Amino acid sequence: MSGTLIERLTATPEGMRLYQQERALQEVTDLICQMMDEQNVSRAELAKRLGTTKGYVTQLLDGRTNMTIRTISDVFAALRRAVHFQDGPLSATTDAKPFLVIPAGVPPKRARATKAK
Repeated sequence: MSGTLIERLTATPEGMRLYQQERALQEVTDLICQMMDEQNVSRAELAKRLGTTKGYVTQLLDGRTNMTIRTISDVFAALRRAVHFQDGPLSATTDAKPFLVIPAGVPPKRARATKAK
């Protein structure tokens, strides 16, 4: 089987569906982490704003807890931000360039995701 890893992963409808789920979760998690970093909000502070525990916030951000649209909206509101959705063709998410890039040499906790050039 030839092609890029993304091409191989998304070659079937099931593969594409699963890839899009993971891509969307990674994108929203990166955005939440970026907002937290920009606002200097810790996981403990976000938990306080949400009325939950730091452990729950950690589970949200590392993918162990399913993020519903309601959960995402709550987190954004706690960070004083609004959620907006944008659609586009599937091919826009499977091209060779990564959608988000973490600058080299930046520790993941402090990294700010930027659009690929």
